This record gives sequence, C-alpha cells and structure tokens, in this order.
Amino acid sequence: MFSLTVFVICLILLILLFLIKGMEIYYGKKIILERAFSKCDCSISFAIRKIKYWARQINFKNIRLIFSWIIVSIGKMFLSIKRRFDHQQSHFFTKKEHLVSKNKSSVSFFLKHVSDYKKTLKESSGDKEIRD
Repeated sequence: MFSLTVFVICLILLILLFLIKGMEIYYGKKIILERAFSKCDCSISFAIRKIKYWARQINFKNIRLIFSWIIVSIGKMFLSIKRRFDHQQSHFFTKKEHLVSKNKSSVSFFLKHVSDYKKTLKESSGDKEIRD
C-alpha cells in the first residue's frame, strides 16, 4: 500500500513537471520557480567555487593533520568523561566497610556457644536424614 502511494505521488509530480515545461516552451516565458532559481545562481556558483578552493587545499599532509587532530580530540573527550565518572564514583569505591568483629559484640560468650551448638545439631540431623 505504501509503495503504491509513493508511486502515485511520483507519477503526479512527473506529469506536473512535464506540463509546466510544455507551458514554458509554448509561451516562451520562464516560470516563477526558474526565475527564483536564476536569482540564486550567483550565490550557488560562489559556494561551489569556495568548495573547490578548499578541496584543492587538501593534500596528504593536511589530511594527516586533520585525522591526528580528530584522534586527539576524541582522546581528550574520553579522558574528561573518565575523570568525571571517577570523580563521581570515587567516594563509592573508597568507602570502607564496617566489619563487626567478634570481640566487640554485645552477645555473651555463653549465648554464642549455645547458638553454635544448635547450628551443629541442625547440620548433623540433616546429615543423618540424608544418610537414611
């Protein structure tokens, strides 16, 4: 459906262009669009001359300088991004973990032994059930 729509639009434009050109030839006058384009010809030719001038200035040495400038610029950009990321994330990576040591806990020695004893009983009962 889309391709049919595009085809019909292009066909209508093509017929319109042929009709406009036929009227231009028949009456011997330029149409409005062509007059407007002829006014812009001097600026377009000036732009083309400038492009040709700059294209003639390019040689191997200049291309090498341009590529090296591009590579250095990309490297500086990546370096600045890396520095920003490192600056923002540095506090996260340098933060020390607070480990709770066994000596500083408030649990008494007896309660700690009782909990360890219960853990060993659970592990040994689990092993017996697996063996049976």
